[in-house]
Amino acid sequence: MILSLNETKASNFLLRKNVPTLPFKPGDDLKPSSVFWTREDGRLCVQNYRPESDVLFQPHTYAEYTIVVCLDGEIVKSQMGQTEVVGRGGTIFGNHGIEHTSGYRSRNGRSCEAVILSFERRLVAPLVNEFNLPPLTDESSPAFMGKLENQVLHDCAQNIAAELRGGLPGHKIVLETLSMRMLVEALRSWPQKHVHKMPADLTPRLPRRDFVRAHEFMRWCRKENFRLQKLCQFLGSSEERFARLFFASTRQSPASFYNRMLLERARELLRDSKLSVKEVGYQLGFKTSSHFIASFRREFQTTPQECRENDNQGSAKLQFG
Repeated sequence: MILSLNETKASNFLLRKNVPTLPFKPGDDLKPSSVFWTREDGRLCVQNYRPESDVLFQPHTYAEYTIVVCLDGEIVKSQMGQTEVVGRGGTIFGNHGIEHTSGYRSRNGRSCEAVILSFERRLVAPLVNEFNLPPLTDESSPAFMGKLENQVLHDCAQNIAAELRGGLPGHKIVLETLSMRMLVEALRSWPQKHVHKMPADLTPRLPRRDFVRAHEFMRWCRKENFRLQKLCQFLGSSEERFARLFFASTRQSPASFYNRMLLERARELLRDSKLSVKEVGYQLGFKTSSHFIASFRREFQTTPQECRENDNQGSAKLQFG
């Protein structure tokens, strides 16, 4: 099925361009950053991702593998002590059970766009022998490191993006075919020297699609409106299930993860000298500036004003030093 972020009753928490404050008002011109298709059995999912601004995902873990193809901008992923950066046409693997961070950034004035294929570990099992991969058992799994540029993968990703956004008749068949083509091509092309045997971590975790949708909800939800109940209604999940799987994926509660995201956003806004500290706190949904300052100090061991001054001093050193 195809699922876009504006196909839900919780439309007040979707993304749109150049939004100054949140939540959104009914009738706003919403532009979802993600469109998904998931196979009926849930084992295969593709996403076309177009964030309106740079996005950094805090450390997290999936139970799935991912193949991430950059269509524009820049993508960075850090896992197992290695950091890879790819631009247009580049591909990176994400490995199930391995903690990583990832960022989607603009490059040369062009916003990031990516297609991400997520697939369950069991889909790889029948392919291990054919592609000479490390054994996939309850104790071990193959891990794919490094990066790759491959025209077939890039073409598949472009076609998937077009199908996801177009929704033409027969799109389900086309999307499944293109997804499996992408998986096979990635396994064919990935250098054997970058494929390693790793201990398997079979801990149940939040499916990647739910994590991404939760992240977008959190990123654009004002503090005064954030409630776990609303988030779970948005995702169609029980609070107990979501909180348990989210903690397994991030080692944080949803509230702690959200607060960290919110205050990271505050650091971004503080770089705009036109905004006072009070205005930054208001934009993020803090009811008082004292609450904002106290939360900021607790997270970063400094005040918003001190953070702004330190950033300005650092910029001056880069410019004149």
